[in-house]
Amino acid sequence: MVLEQGDGGRCMVVFQPHLYSRTKAFAAEFGRALNAADEVFVLDVYGAREQPLAGVSGASVAEHVTVPMRYVPDFSAVAQQVAAAASPGDVIVTMGAGDVTLLGPEILTALRVRANRSAPGRPGVLG
Repeated sequence: MVLEQGDGGRCMVVFQPHLYSRTKAFAAEFGRALNAADEVFVLDVYGAREQPLAGVSGASVAEHVTVPMRYVPDFSAVAQQVAAAASPGDVIVTMGAGDVTLLGPEILTALRVRANRSAPGRPGVLG
């Protein structure tokens, strides 16, 4: 459905699991559902009201993703990694109930910076 709105690019999903208990219970199901995307970035769990559970993290979901995937536990690195992987026409979707929603504007900024650096006539850039 998402790709029907795009220009034939890939569907890239940035997923932040919500709650440790939910991630523990549904890690495999989350991973299988994410396989509908073309590329996935899995963040660490947004714990909200819960304390961390031993052995439960975004990696618990990531191990079940079979499409190209990156587990990115460093939240501050996500926008740059997504922007670096994106191509014109790709659709980028952020999913989760935590602070993953803050990444939309950061990803757009990173994409704009990348586009400006590669624009013809920019100093130090061949074009």
